[in-house]
Amino acid sequence: MPFNAYFPSTHDQQIVWLSHYQLKLPINGPVCGISDQEINDTQTDLTYYIWILQHWHPSVQRDAKESTAYKALILSGSGTETINYPLPTVFSNAPPAPTPGIHKRLLSQVSRIKVSIKYTDAIGHDLGIIASANTTEHLVPVPNVLVELGTSGQRGSIYFNKYGHDGVWIESRTNGGDWVFLAIATLTHYYDESPLAAGNVHETRDYRLRWWDKSVAHGEWSSVQTVLIGV
Repeated sequence: MPFNAYFPSTHDQQIVWLSHYQLKLPINGPVCGISDQEINDTQTDLTYYIWILQHWHPSVQRDAKESTAYKALILSGSGTETINYPLPTVFSNAPPAPTPGIHKRLLSQVSRIKVSIKYTDAIGHDLGIIASANTTEHLVPVPNVLVELGTSGQRGSIYFNKYGHDGVWIESRTNGGDWVFLAIATLTHYYDESPLAAGNVHETRDYRLRWWDKSVAHGEWSSVQTVLIGV
């Protein structure tokens, strides 16, 4: 999910925002013309995506790291006992999956709420759809990295807010290797369409960003964001 003025950029913050919106929508939605059926559909959307953020995505990332470590152990480790491969996480209580496009539907709903004749700033603040004034100096970029389907397969999609800077300098590393320069991005997102390394059927990719202004990279690195490509 790309973020905007009120939608948070990190997964932890998104969980809080989505849970709050999910709680407040049945109260404020009908006032602004949102039908009961649409509210139910939105609850399905948000329940599923919150589950993705809280449970599925972290588990898959952990499975990927364990599989990479196991591959290295089997290839180059030592010992006299056999060690079976780690089993992937089993999800027994997953909520029903909606159709793709949760973010698009959510933004459309918020837009319709805001143009309702019964909409007020109080409703906007209660739903969390009014951006608060923020005068904090943003010392580092805040990336949000997702796996999406690109023109030639899966790609890492890196979203960020420039906060008035010219752009960001992006570096990446594959399967815990060395950091290498990836790109300078002057738009508020960048798509990493790099193919898998030779011999890999899947790989973990880490990304970090720093500010880029007047043709110079500067400042501290962002937190590292990791995705699994090729599953």
